[in-house]
Amino acid sequence: MQTTILSRVLFAILILGHSSVFAAFEVVKNKFDNGVVANEAYYRDGQLVEHRFYNTQGVFMTWVRYKYPEAGHVIKALLSTEKESFGQIKNQEEWIGLDEKNSEKEGAIRLKKWVYTDEVPYKLQYVEHYDRAKKYRVIQKDYRDESDKLISSIFLSYNGDAEKPYKFVEKDAQGRVISQFSMYEPYDLEGVLQKNGKSAAEIAVLKKLRENPNKFLIAIIDSGFDYNHVELVTKWWNNPLDPVDGKDNDGNGWVDDNFGWEQVKNVGLPTESSTAMDRDERPLSHGTHVAHIAIRGLDNAALVGFAGDYTQASYINKVSEFIKKHHVKVVNMSIGLPHDNKDLLGLRDAIKAYGKMIDENPDTLFVVASGNSEQDLDDLKNRQYPASFTQANVLKVGALDASDYSTVTPQNAKMAYFSNYGLKNVDVLVPGMKVVAASLGGGLIAHSGTSMATPLMVNMVARLWSELPHLKAAEVRDLFIRTAQVMTPRAPVLSGGYADLPAALMQGKLEFLNGKNAKSSGPNCWNSATYLAGISEGLHHTYGSEFAFLLGSPLCKNIPLEQMQKGDIVALRRFDRNGKLLPAAFLSEVHGYTYLGDGKGLSKNGVDASASYVMQDTKDILQFYKSSEYKNCKINGLERQDCNLKETAYRCTDIETYAQSKGGLTVFERDILQRISLLEKHIQSELFYGQKLTIDKEKMIAALEKDIEKLKDFGSSDFMMDYFQARLDSLGARF
Repeated sequence: MQTTILSRVLFAILILGHSSVFAAFEVVKNKFDNGVVANEAYYRDGQLVEHRFYNTQGVFMTWVRYKYPEAGHVIKALLSTEKESFGQIKNQEEWIGLDEKNSEKEGAIRLKKWVYTDEVPYKLQYVEHYDRAKKYRVIQKDYRDESDKLISSIFLSYNGDAEKPYKFVEKDAQGRVISQFSMYEPYDLEGVLQKNGKSAAEIAVLKKLRENPNKFLIAIIDSGFDYNHVELVTKWWNNPLDPVDGKDNDGNGWVDDNFGWEQVKNVGLPTESSTAMDRDERPLSHGTHVAHIAIRGLDNAALVGFAGDYTQASYINKVSEFIKKHHVKVVNMSIGLPHDNKDLLGLRDAIKAYGKMIDENPDTLFVVASGNSEQDLDDLKNRQYPASFTQANVLKVGALDASDYSTVTPQNAKMAYFSNYGLKNVDVLVPGMKVVAASLGGGLIAHSGTSMATPLMVNMVARLWSELPHLKAAEVRDLFIRTAQVMTPRAPVLSGGYADLPAALMQGKLEFLNGKNAKSSGPNCWNSATYLAGISEGLHHTYGSEFAFLLGSPLCKNIPLEQMQKGDIVALRRFDRNGKLLPAAFLSEVHGYTYLGDGKGLSKNGVDASASYVMQDTKDILQFYKSSEYKNCKINGLERQDCNLKETAYRCTDIETYAQSKGGLTVFERDILQRISLLEKHIQSELFYGQKLTIDKEKMIAALEKDIEKLKDFGSSDFMMDYFQARLDSLGARF
């Protein structure tokens, strides 16, 4: 028990250089019953300037200093008492209307708050300014550098007595606008692109791409979105059943749900309705960040956004109906609801609604965040939803301690410290630390969490499923689990490691091809090799000239046979007596197959429908073609010494990865690539599933040829134009 024993000590401090001036201090001490000092209050000229608090053992625990910038104003600074950061400011606030001990009383108003980092050394992040009339509202945030120089200020606006802002503007130190956001702004694709320097020709292409309704659909259930962010504005779906015309054309009770819904105001603009603009270091829309990660780099996919109260069961039921009606392929849920069986938090009905949504949409893959509580979800007391659902079409994601895959290996990979885990209830890990993506109002921001890992998993799912559309939702999940890179030591999740898109794609393609026959003649060995290498996205016939062009292009690098890895291309090619490749593709290109490791390869012998894709020993593949070489050389009029069949190995990359090193694909190149890939997939469906073409192939090819010729005018390289033309030439082949 603390007593009210007071001791008063008066002392003077000699001010160096001013021997006649003394500053008088008074120290007031309170003691515990055991005689240990409980706290000390220091006064200068009657003003409280410092407070120190101790525990019953006399250990210094809390340290507060006070400054008085002007009459009636007090700045309270909380200082660290820890050894490694002793005396550093941890928190600081400016007040008016405090009592004589600088404690809050009725009518006291906090004017400013200096917000510091949570870790040593404590660094200032920003300064908050509060509304005097509504003291709970932040109206301004200042960001300063280490020398206390102003970098920028964010000004927040409110409607009436609202607790949350509806608008903000960020300005630099010179008052120039850096970014701004206002809720429920009209969707403005063309205006945003114009402001960001896109030409009329680029805008026309991007608008056409966005208006194509036949895309791979990704739904995001989240806090809301800055749908006019330049990274997202072209990525929203164009719902053909409900164009923006003020009518409920599809009869689902939602008017103009063209690319999603916002439940708070019931409008088709899924804005950041539960905004955290007033709380985070910088204005951050959780949903905006998540959506950008999910859709980044995808041209054949489109976003559908659902914002608002995602704990409301009736809303979730409506979202479920939308998912079913429009055949949404993937749903991102970077959300978490604790187990609430007794409905103490009012979440029981919402959890049931999510479970029902998953059950009623078995063809949709639900990719969910495991959560950031460092907990084992296998322990029943730690259950949270949707991560604790067990349906086969739920892929549960934990976070890897990395921002991307660029430096991750099974040996150095680590699970993020905050990530939930579970050998049964978390499937894979994905990078989720300081991931840079779109920020509310423009620009990018780094953010961490399983919320960031989940959309990156969605992005990989979209890439894989677009190329392997025959897979079911549960099969996509299973494929990523089976092909995950097992970490050392093994990660405490079902797969034992992190998701690996290239490995999953390769395995999925191999499982699709192995032992399969096309219904019609056409697909051949060269095509399967480039398809498995990721150079093409559909199975069709590939000319020897296209194969030779690709192997000799910057996309492929010749490697020694002893350095081959799974997925490399092995070409059987003819060379002359001087070791030079024969000049004509019909003479040089004999065969191509994909190396699978352990002396195995996937091969296809011929273009006939009867020729299946088979796994063979690589030595048998070589021997098969060598056995008829002497005869083939004579038929082609080649002397034996100028007709030498050799195995050559190549490691290839896809055109987008190559283009990234050159500044990325242009808008026009992306358009052509998407159309060629679509044509390839249509032809594959015709050849392997007997589906009648629903497109005019000849018309598409003719249009593409014209557009490829125009690429030169938009700065495309000769190689890029030749690459597109080579792929297009093979698509026109007939068998």
